[in-house]
Amino acid sequence: MSLRLQIIIIVIMVLLLMHIINMVSKKKMDFKFGLIWAMVDIVIMILAIWPKLLAMISNLLGIASPVNMIFFFGMILSMLIIFSLSMEISYLSDRVKKLSQELAILRKDTYDGLNKKKDND
Repeated sequence: MSLRLQIIIIVIMVLLLMHIINMVSKKKMDFKFGLIWAMVDIVIMILAIWPKLLAMISNLLGIASPVNMIFFFGMILSMLIIFSLSMEISYLSDRVKKLSQELAILRKDTYDGLNKKKDND
């Protein structure tokens, strides 16, 4: 990897990390998702700073090519993110259902209360 490419990757990753921190601090991104993306960002920065580390890790794991290792770990990371988002969607879907039921009960109680008040007048 050329020095120019390393510098470009590091600069982009630093800017991305600052953006992630900004999004989390402004509550536009949940902390747990921001933490995942920040860790991915830091790993990419480490691999950009020490590109031979990628080759050492792929040799250690018995993966033929460092590029294959990147694709493999990218696929695993994608699956983990999809799984965590699926869990979050399931939780939020259940929460919306419960809140809708509570709102319907409150509206019914309010409507019944207004009808009783009209009947008494």
